[in-house]
Amino acid sequence: MIVQYRKAGMNEQQRPVSRRGLLKTAAAAVATAPIQRVRTVDKPTLGETNAEFRRFSGATIFALYQELKTKREGPAALKTERAAKKKRVAEWIRQRRPGFSLRDRQLFEAGWTVMRSARTGEGILSWRRLRIATPAELGVPPYTASPEEMASTVKKAARLYGAASAGIAPMNENYVSLKQAGKDIVFEPADLPAVTAQRLVIPKKMKWVVAIAIPMDLDLIARAPTALCGGATTLGYSHCAFAVATLAEFIRGLGYQAIPSVNDLAQNVPFALDAGLGELSRLNRLITPHFGPAVRLAKVFTDMPMTCDKPIDFGAVEFCKRCKRCAQACPAGALSLDDQPGFQVRGPWNNPGHKAWFEDCYKCYRYWQQVTTECSICFAACPYTQASRSFQGMDDPFGAGRQPDPEAWWSQDPPV
Repeated sequence: MIVQYRKAGMNEQQRPVSRRGLLKTAAAAVATAPIQRVRTVDKPTLGETNAEFRRFSGATIFALYQELKTKREGPAALKTERAAKKKRVAEWIRQRRPGFSLRDRQLFEAGWTVMRSARTGEGILSWRRLRIATPAELGVPPYTASPEEMASTVKKAARLYGAASAGIAPMNENYVSLKQAGKDIVFEPADLPAVTAQRLVIPKKMKWVVAIAIPMDLDLIARAPTALCGGATTLGYSHCAFAVATLAEFIRGLGYQAIPSVNDLAQNVPFALDAGLGELSRLNRLITPHFGPAVRLAKVFTDMPMTCDKPIDFGAVEFCKRCKRCAQACPAGALSLDDQPGFQVRGPWNNPGHKAWFEDCYKCYRYWQQVTTECSICFAACPYTQASRSFQGMDDPFGAGRQPDPEAWWSQDPPV
């Protein structure tokens, strides 16, 4: 967390707890929360649906913000905000502000390199084979094995390509968005996936989804909300694009069809929940047993028949009910402080019909504009992230509430 960027005027629940309180909470968290036994369960621990649940429009806060900003704050608000952000970026670079200097900023921007070159259905995220030879071209039959071995093979490859964890979930069309970049996403009884001017066609035979979690650099996450921290986020997305593109090509090389996807096409979290990668948390994001919420998620749709994994329970939801540290740390007041999750959404960026601790993405994204980069304070504040850092020999987690020196990162030897 970074105290100097907090805004005044928070209510008592939103204000960060005292240093002693943070130490006590962190100690308790590291001692109890992350080492709960991981067990498989029939359904995810949070996220049950009701009659309102259906395919999401796909309207994220990134698509909605301009419209909402103008509606809420007037026609000139967006232009004013952008100008102020551009001015802050330049001023902070000239001032060599820790965490926002030129090298910090460009580390953040360069992390996008692979992801920004990727487009749905095109380039490395192509829906068709890129260069790998098919079994037919090699003169051999497709790879076949038991569904269990097929799943093991794919998950082993995913780990090689950079995933911290991988799991297999059944296709659930309700998790797939209705539209992507103005194109309708449809399921049809087709042999091959197709990208046209008006539609994205997913073959109905693609009944399996490989969900993966890519870890982010915990030492950079601890420096939230600086541009240095943003480097962990942007590189995480690029690693996702590389991992799913490579994994999809591997699956094609075995004789099957595959569609790689990062944040596009569908919601990542419910597929990751069904695949057993973690639990839904107060952040309304996935918490994993080994990296907490400090992961980026991606997936591959495929017709390769595999045994599906089951959801897991390692105590995260029950811990989130008591903890609330992420919500207390959030400078924008965007996270829920409710004791229990519910079905009441906070805006059109939330998909209704499932139980969660819903966040106010408008407040969150508006704060991003103020700090000129992504935030991730909630990720850094999470006891599961603190514990992961401790287990990996990084800064003492009992320093919770204190942001490590951004400048010191540049003089550290990176982990092997």
